[in-house]
Amino acid sequence: DMELAFDECQLEEVKLMDDKELRRLDALTTDMDYFYGQEWKSVITPSLFTQKYVTRIQEVAATKPYLLIAHQYTRYLGDLFGGQMMGGMASRSLDLGSNGDGVAFYTFDEIDSAKNFITDWYSRLNSFNLTQEQKQEIVDEANLVFDLNVGILEELEGSPFKAIWSMAIYSLKEKLGML
Repeated sequence: DMELAFDECQLEEVKLMDDKELRRLDALTTDMDYFYGQEWKSVITPSLFTQKYVTRIQEVAATKPYLLIAHQYTRYLGDLFGGQMMGGMASRSLDLGSNGDGVAFYTFDEIDSAKNFITDWYSRLNSFNLTQEQKQEIVDEANLVFDLNVGILEELEGSPFKAIWSMAIYSLKEKLGML
């Protein structure tokens, strides 16, 4: 639903921040196929926090589409920023080996340099004529998205990486000129 919301959004700022290299649906499908087989869509139902997350994306897309930028930031840049670490941790803890099976979600083959990509993403974000109120709303939405993702991880008995998130939010505020 998130990528569908991006596709349907007419707001230029959201379109400019929506990089195809960051999209995760195909990678997530690959991982789900690996862990649960190709019939997983008929077997697995979305958890409570996943349903809340999807509902929030739909609400934002309908009412304040510029807040989709917070979803792009949280999901995509968070995954890119922590992807190598998370993928490596998942591979080791789940004994997946080193061939990439089960961790496609954390693999960004089309991005040569995460650092350069993130710098460019922030530059584009800073080029928008956002009010201080809008900037704060984006930060607040990013925190809500993080909380929803923590809920999803906890439902799956995962470990949220709050320290990484704190650094990411600080970086977002810094890049928006809020510090």
